[in-house]
Amino acid sequence: MDSLIEVGLRAEHGPDPMILRKWRQPLQVYVDHQVGDRALHEQLIDAHLQQLAQITGHRIQRVGAKADANVELLLLRQQDLVPVWQSRTDGERIPQGTLCLARIWTRDGEIRRALVAIPVDQASLHGKLVSCIVEELTQILGLPNDSERVFPSIFNDRSTDQLLSGLDLILLKLLYDPRLQPGMGVEQVRGIGKGVVDELARSGVIANAARQVRTGELYRLLGYR
Repeated sequence: MDSLIEVGLRAEHGPDPMILRKWRQPLQVYVDHQVGDRALHEQLIDAHLQQLAQITGHRIQRVGAKADANVELLLLRQQDLVPVWQSRTDGERIPQGTLCLARIWTRDGEIRRALVAIPVDQASLHGKLVSCIVEELTQILGLPNDSERVFPSIFNDRSTDQLLSGLDLILLKLLYDPRLQPGMGVEQVRGIGKGVVDELARSGVIANAARQVRTGELYRLLGYR
C-alpha cells in the first residue's frame, strides 16, 4: 500500500493532494501528431493503451477526432514544446529538466481530462521515446508521482525499466479495483486496499505479476520475449 500512496496520492510537482485520483469515464485518447513516423508511433501507443486496458479492466481507446477526446497526446518537436504546452495549460511553466510532460484535471479525485506532451526528437535522442510513452500514459491513469521508494517501476527515475514492471501491474490493478474510489484519503486507501492486496496475493496475481506483464504487446514489439 505504501507504493500506491507514494505514486498515487502524492504529486510530482506542487503540493501533495493526498487523495486517490482515477477515472470513472472511459479514456478517449486523441493523438496530435506533429512529427514524422506516424505509423510507428501509433503502433507503440496502441500497444501500450491495449495493455493498460487489459490490466485495469477500464475502457481505453484511441479516437480520431479531438472533439471526442478527454485525453490529448501531443507528439511534437522540442522547439514547439513550451508554446504548445502553455497554450493548452493557460501558461503553466515546464519544470526545469523535464523531458516529457503529463497533466491531469480532476474534480473530487475523479480525473476528467488529461494532457501528455512528448518532444519526439529530444526523447529519441536520449533513447527515451518508448519510456516517455509508457510512463506518461500510465501516470495519467492516476499514478502521477515519481518516487525512488517504488522499485522496480517506471515511476522510479533510477530504474532502468522502460516498460511496465510487475509492481506497476499490481499498482494499476489495485488502483482500478472498484472498491477504491476517487477522493479517498490515506487511511481509507490503506484500510480498503489491504483487503484488495490480500485477494491479489491469494489469486496468484502478485506472484505472477512480473511474468504476466511481459505478455504485453510492447514487450513483443521491442524483442523482450
